Amino acid sequence: MTTAAQETQRILLDHEFPSTPATVSIVRHATARVLTAWGLAEAQTNDCVLVVSELVTNAIEARSQSVLKLRLSEEVLGTLTVEVWDAVPEPPCLRSPEHDAEDGRGLLIVAALATHYGWRPTRRGKWVFAVLAISPLH
Repeated sequence: MTTAAQETQRILLDHEFPSTPATVSIVRHATARVLTAWGLAEAQTNDCVLVVSELVTNAIEARSQSVLKLRLSEEVLGTLTVEVWDAVPEPPCLRSPEHDAEDGRGLLIVAALATHYGWRPTRRGKWVFAVLAISPLH
């Protein structure tokens, strides 16, 4: 008998994208297609697409490099891990935007939808990740 922790990581998407504002729409559609094909329910797909959108937007706003990386994986049964890489080594900053602010809510949205989120440094930047609970598909 295998436990969830013993399951092999399943990579659903692992791709580089240009770090431009148009990429947000591209990754939203790519994420929705991958998760729908994987069999994820529409409501959970929408939550995951929103998390991807927020993390990718933050990476694009950093404008540190011409590319960003997106990875979607099922590291543990019943979870979906969203990871976005950018070349800025500083950690993401959770803000408290004013009520009428037009931006600054990305990580608040991620925190509300994910079971947990965080970041890890790399030699040339960082990965920001969010783990979402999903209904088992198997």
